[in-house]
Amino acid sequence: MRAEPHILHVFSSAGVYGAEHAVLGLIPALAALGVDSTLACIDNPHLSEQLLYEHARSIGISAVRIPCSGRLDHATTRALRTQLRQHPHTVLHVHGYKSAFYALRARRAVPGVPIVSTLHGWVTNTRALWLYRLLELRMLRRLQGVCIVSESMRPPLHAAGIPAERITLVENGIDTARFRPDGAALSREELAIPHDAFVFGGVMRLSPEKNPLGLLDAFAQVSQDVPNAWLVLVGDGSLREVFELRAQQSGTAGRVRLLGARSDPERIYPLFDCFVLPSLTEGLPLALLEAMACERAVIATRVGQIATVLEELPAAVVPPGNVPALAEAMRRQALAACQPTGALRRRVEARYSVVRMAHEYADVYRRLGNGHAYRAA
Repeated sequence: MRAEPHILHVFSSAGVYGAEHAVLGLIPALAALGVDSTLACIDNPHLSEQLLYEHARSIGISAVRIPCSGRLDHATTRALRTQLRQHPHTVLHVHGYKSAFYALRARRAVPGVPIVSTLHGWVTNTRALWLYRLLELRMLRRLQGVCIVSESMRPPLHAAGIPAERITLVENGIDTARFRPDGAALSREELAIPHDAFVFGGVMRLSPEKNPLGLLDAFAQVSQDVPNAWLVLVGDGSLREVFELRAQQSGTAGRVRLLGARSDPERIYPLFDCFVLPSLTEGLPLALLEAMACERAVIATRVGQIATVLEELPAAVVPPGNVPALAEAMRRQALAACQPTGALRRRVEARYSVVRMAHEYADVYRRLGNGHAYRAA
């Protein structure tokens, strides 16, 4: 029987966001199945701290730093080759175009190593990001496997000439033991929020594709009819200053709490009466699954895999970028004084657990590699 492959996850990161958390959850779940992994974190030369590497190490994940000083650094390629030689029976699992680029370069000296990529979601709101997407699509043709987290990603891959048999849907999963309705919660007193407030909440990067400004505009409309409405957001990003200014201009700043990036979101979800995800683009957001596991009422936009996740569940799905529709859904939830529902958590337990995700990735790894299936020892 052939031994399980060693998985070298390659990630170039600007922080610890949804995709990073997905990988950080996957690696321990794979270990429980007997699949060992190493997280190779490509240095971001624009950051003084390499947050993904540091966070991985802090929770006991085997991680190495891969030096990178710019767009084309031969030291990055050499460091990845060293990792491949240390583990001769390896599958490279890449996350993002930069990781795929360096993995392909490293494989030249170690031929036969299979490479699989996970597409966590494309952001194309700048010309540079659109170009990176086109480059990534070209690179994906040279990989042995491509995993997608949303069916909406499949057509662009077909159009780019990637064979259908190389594409696998592996939906994200979360740790349902960590995210649960009866977990230790941050108290409203700590945030100076009244007990009788109706709290809308979100966990997101404050960046254009997540649409925090649209959420704020919708909240401003709702607060006119629901005087006890509050908004709590977890996350940080480039739009924070703009968000704070708009909150002041709309007169809602006193009922808005920006908590910044936090490592304990499981303590925040129980604060929410209603979780809101206003994104303009997504794959399959972990925050949605986490809120569902905590049995929060949900409002989300119809992007990526979200409609499939929420199909036939008591949740509101609205068109992306439509502030009036978002505001109306929020108003209805607040006036209905919505209660937690176990149906949302049951859906996550049945279909979106980290254990299920790990099993599906393990199957992908076993299928890869020179036409031979890896089999458990």
